[in-house]
Amino acid sequence: MKNLFFLSLLSVLFTSCVDLKKEQLVKNVSRLNTKLEQIEARSKDSRMDSISNIKINTIQTELRIKQNLHLDTINIYLAKQLDAYKVMRKSIKPLMQQYLQLRTVIKEEKQVLKRLEKDIQEGRGARHRYAEYVRFERQKVNQIVELFREFQRSKAVFFQDYQRLYPPIEAFSYSLLQKKQNR
Repeated sequence: MKNLFFLSLLSVLFTSCVDLKKEQLVKNVSRLNTKLEQIEARSKDSRMDSISNIKINTIQTELRIKQNLHLDTINIYLAKQLDAYKVMRKSIKPLMQQYLQLRTVIKEEKQVLKRLEKDIQEGRGARHRYAEYVRFERQKVNQIVELFREFQRSKAVFFQDYQRLYPPIEAFSYSLLQKKQNR
């Protein structure tokens, strides 16, 4: 009788400890999911939706300059601006790749976290490895945070350069076109 009582007490104690761990693991997964949702919300930028139009405009402007600029010598300031403009234009593709990669990685990680949370709640899989799985997913979320920060830096540099360089270079390209038409 004492053995039965001791055994039932031990099983209740063990079950309650497992439930406490389970709740803590579910909270940790939920925090990671919340962090991903915050990153996803912060990464949405209406300017990124119009990046293809920006690319087309910059290519057209560069083409107008190539077709209409026929100088033996060029102003150093203008040459530096044109070089910076080309660098800015060429940075569009890597910026879009970063953006698409970030969106894809966030979507995939949210699915993984959802499955992990469901597995923990239902007690499926190797229960003794749940903490290890959560730790691994936390590392992946931290990598996504770093990817997001790098994307934010690249995006800020690009749009700053775009606002600084595009209007004067576009105006210059139209002035070249106007000069050519007046000849």
